[in-house]
Amino acid sequence: MLSGLDRLGEKLGRRIRALIEPISGIRPHVAAEDARVVEFGAWSAGAPNFCSLSIYRLLPLKGQMLLCMDATMISTLVDCFYGGLGNRALPARGEFTPTEDRLIARLSETIMARMVECWSEVLPLEPGLLLRETGIGFAAAAQPADQMVVQRFRVGLDRDREWSIDMVFPLAALRGVEALMGSKVASDDEHVDPVWQARVARRMRDIRLPARTVLARPNLSLAELMQLKTGDIIPVTIGRSLPLIVGDRIVAHGTIGEQDGRAAFQIEKIAQGPEQ
Repeated sequence: MLSGLDRLGEKLGRRIRALIEPISGIRPHVAAEDARVVEFGAWSAGAPNFCSLSIYRLLPLKGQMLLCMDATMISTLVDCFYGGLGNRALPARGEFTPTEDRLIARLSETIMARMVECWSEVLPLEPGLLLRETGIGFAAAAQPADQMVVQRFRVGLDRDREWSIDMVFPLAALRGVEALMGSKVASDDEHVDPVWQARVARRMRDIRLPARTVLARPNLSLAELMQLKTGDIIPVTIGRSLPLIVGDRIVAHGTIGEQDGRAAFQIEKIAQGPEQ
């Protein structure tokens, strides 16, 4: 079960990075840690007193899921978004500013949407926000002895600034989908739709491309070109082997002949190497 959650976490980590980058103005480092099982009391004891805590219901999973984001990360991202360097000192406080609240709503809702996308290959989920708080002590989401699965993402803008985003699931909720979590999860690069591939292949076979050949390339001086008139004859030399050109690439060589009373091109050699 945890290995399946780890594979989903790798995909979600890439989506979180893409979400944070336009806010921070620089490419953040986002690493998904291995999921682990801990008691709710042990996890909450290690969480900061002041943080962003969003509690969701994830149907059809049982229980409540928690999304916890570091308060310093939120303040730093707001500062970066408005042109700051994200290195200003933050006073001790217990409430977020209205601007920070808006960013929290944007981040949490988008992270949940991306999580639903990653889970879609395992189980369709319907998230619903129950409440948001500014600390673990304000949310009675579970009992201290309850077993929880913590999926943590480490987010860093540089070596000196690193924070965590925790997604906390009840272990009992994931037990119900353990068989599904053990199945192979396709990565972003390897997900293939064979029906779509077959349709594209059929369509591509019907694409028509203009092909041409060049019989000769006579060279004229500018003076000769300006003196051309109707009836002039330009001597040319037609080579033994002529190119067959599609677009700007030579695809074959051949000769000009006749077939059924019409001029025709006979392919003698398919082009290889740099000519293609």
